[in-house]
Amino acid sequence: MYRAKLYIDIQTECVLSEVTNRWNTSFTVKHEEVLDDEHIAFVLDAGERVDEFMAAFEASDQVPEVERVDDTHIQLTKRSCGALPIIRKNHGMMQWWDRVSGSQRTFDIVVFRRDDLRNIVSELREIGSVELARLTPYRAPEAMLSDRQAEVVGLAIEEGYYEWPRETDAETLAAALDITHSTFLEHLRKAESRLLRSALDAGGRPGGPPPVERAAEPAQPGVR
Repeated sequence: MYRAKLYIDIQTECVLSEVTNRWNTSFTVKHEEVLDDEHIAFVLDAGERVDEFMAAFEASDQVPEVERVDDTHIQLTKRSCGALPIIRKNHGMMQWWDRVSGSQRTFDIVVFRRDDLRNIVSELREIGSVELARLTPYRAPEAMLSDRQAEVVGLAIEEGYYEWPRETDAETLAAALDITHSTFLEHLRKAESRLLRSALDAGGRPGGPPPVERAAEPAQPGVR
């Protein structure tokens, strides 16, 4: 597993870029979910501009659903600008949150394989410029996972479940372990959740300044 920080300059039309540019601000995005090939849902922290952001999102044809959650947070469903589906399709998991500042995005992600990260970077470059600012290996303590969870994850990696395109499917792997499909997925999801939480604890919760203020670390060779 690897932890990576990506800086992306999106070159596609996006209401998030329009809103942050209009008010010369930035915000964090949490609880992201890819709904289908076209739409994503998430919660953003609008701070003191929550009313202005709400009005802007309600007026955008990119946003089919918007709801105010509390004094500062907005829950949004919007047409994707492309970045999040690419990351999720290639098995990238968000470490904590993302930051939006104009056309710039900061993603802190965890990937299982370097090939997944290479695919993410390659595909993201089709919609904008990409900078890999940090790549660090992450090795979880063996005791973190149960024997069955370790067996499930190990088989998934060995058989190419995390390749793109996938070289096997969950049904085949479940049959190889003589367990049901639903049981296999339950073990896999619990293992991924524990690994991700441990990576979070080890790496801290990212936040920090907006991308325009950064001093990025050199990219790792062979990935850019």
